[in-house]
Amino acid sequence: MTTTTITTHARNDAAPATSTQLTEQELKRYNQLVNMLYRCLHDNTGFRAFFEAFQAHFQALQGGIMGITSNPQRLCYGWTFGYPEGFEQWYINSDLPERDEAITRFVNQPPRQFASFLEGHSEGSILDMLGPESRAWAEQINMIDSVGMLVTQTEQCRVIFMANRQQQHGPYSARELLQLNLLAPHIENAVTLHLKLYQSSNDNENLALALNHVNKALVVCNALGRVAQANHAARSILESSNKLFLSEGERLTSKNNRLARKINDAISTCIVHSHQGKLEPVTLFIPDSDERLALSLVPLIADNPDNNGVLIELFSFNASQQPDLEKMQALFDCTPAEASVASAMMQGLSANEIAEKKGISIHTARQHIKSLLGKNGFGKQTELIAMLVRALG
Repeated sequence: MTTTTITTHARNDAAPATSTQLTEQELKRYNQLVNMLYRCLHDNTGFRAFFEAFQAHFQALQGGIMGITSNPQRLCYGWTFGYPEGFEQWYINSDLPERDEAITRFVNQPPRQFASFLEGHSEGSILDMLGPESRAWAEQINMIDSVGMLVTQTEQCRVIFMANRQQQHGPYSARELLQLNLLAPHIENAVTLHLKLYQSSNDNENLALALNHVNKALVVCNALGRVAQANHAARSILESSNKLFLSEGERLTSKNNRLARKINDAISTCIVHSHQGKLEPVTLFIPDSDERLALSLVPLIADNPDNNGVLIELFSFNASQQPDLEKMQALFDCTPAEASVASAMMQGLSANEIAEKKGISIHTARQHIKSLLGKNGFGKQTELIAMLVRALG
């Protein structure tokens, strides 16, 4: 087998230049990975094709390109591969990103430089370096090592690439790390170009004009979680709100850290759903002085996945004004007792809170909710709540 020498020359602010010899077969695969990576800028499948080639070449189990906010450390968008159904949504809504040793390690790497937990050593396991929560997940999937790099960073967000590997394939070797570092500047270029192309494609006057012709307060977020457009009605609500505002990074957020996290997680969940082709809504209820705000978030699914995003409807209620129960009974085919429970759901109350407020058992509260779902053809409580808010908001 012949060998070809490839020498990488890192930029001044990156890692030192690295030399390594690749076999002819390795060189061929490397070129294929680079070509596949840049081809992702021109088709409508995101980075899927590159992920598939990367998985095959480096025997990776799962990973992806992920946008991570700085404080707190949360997942705000991403393209992933290899994770089981529902994992991304669970991960977004858990506290794990703030304590994930892999994310913490890779966001603090020098840019454009891959590193792994075992650093090319053939013995050992990542399990010895993880906390209890991360270790439980790693043991479940039989993980031995994880590799990653910091792709790019801004004040609001750091983008990482990471890939986990199972026990049967062994840790990432020193030779594989050298190959990964050959790919590093190309990954940075492709991701940076993709983000810029995507952002420019969403910054258009047609969307603004369309939204401003709608009386309802609407906000559209792109697949990076940033606000692409907010119509006049939405901006009016945000300007008068004590809880919500648009940050300098064009994100819908709050000065209340707990609420800011809930908003970020809801937007991120909808972005994941958009990439999975799911139209599952998410509803948030926000107390705001004498007013009560509700945010109804729905995934936007486009022909080109790069144009996926989130549509957010803002509803402003008078906190002391009760919903029209007769109208609710007529619209949702429900009894007075069920309408009363539905009105509490519109206030963001859980089944336990409804039972306590109404003086009924938790079993009765759940039965009323189950009946409302069945009568109106909804499979999930989130869908029912979203429809209640839209119909009566």
